[in-house]
Amino acid sequence: MRLPLVLLTVVLAAAPAAAERPPLALSVSDITAQLAPIADAIERCFLDRASATGGKLELVLTVTRKGQVESLAVKTPGLPAKLGKQIDACIRPLVEPIAFPARRTFTTATIPFLFHKTAAPGAGPQLSCWDAAGCPGK
Repeated sequence: MRLPLVLLTVVLAAAPAAAERPPLALSVSDITAQLAPIADAIERCFLDRASATGGKLELVLTVTRKGQVESLAVKTPGLPAKLGKQIDACIRPLVEPIAFPARRTFTTATIPFLFHKTAAPGAGPQLSCWDAAGCPGK
């Protein structure tokens, strides 16, 4: 009689490990974490070709359950088609090889980028420093 009880205990102890399944789909943080290393390169692809106009860039990804990029659409609304194709050709080799975490279903995500062109003097990223003791060189 003790044998079935021991066997049942072992099966129940192993059940929680087998029940742990990956989340249903990729989260925003999953996608952001994988794209963060290439975000600067994506920005460069856009700005090197469309810096005079600024504009919007959208990456529409479909990721398989195994974490592979199944499809990628690079959308550049408001830009000429020729310029859009150049931007696509630059971004596609950066994004397609990325591997995402495996999930139980496909994930479709739209990642927006907005580039604003301004003529204000000194506009754009500014180097800054804050230190209670003062900043070096200031």
